[in-house]
Amino acid sequence: MGLQRGGVAEEKTWPIEGVIEISFPDEETARVVYESVLYEHESVPYRRSRIEFLRDGNRIIIRFLARDNSALRGTLNSYLRWIKVAVDSLEV
Repeated sequence: MGLQRGGVAEEKTWPIEGVIEISFPDEETARVVYESVLYEHESVPYRRSRIEFLRDGNRIIIRFLARDNSALRGTLNSYLRWIKVAVDSLEV
């Protein structure tokens, strides 16, 4: 998957992996949502999961590795909540 730490791929210690892609109506909406969530992405340390948070045109891509289901659930809930708050704020 390309997520590495210390130059060594960690797939064996990260048994859960996946990708979520969220499409937006246009690139500007995706950019605003991405930039709104980026601060949280860069400032929150996760010990039991690894995340790549990317934007490609009108899509936001979340690639994740997690050590267990609880770590997966907590991490994805955070990202999806942050994205929802950003989208909701655009509708005000």
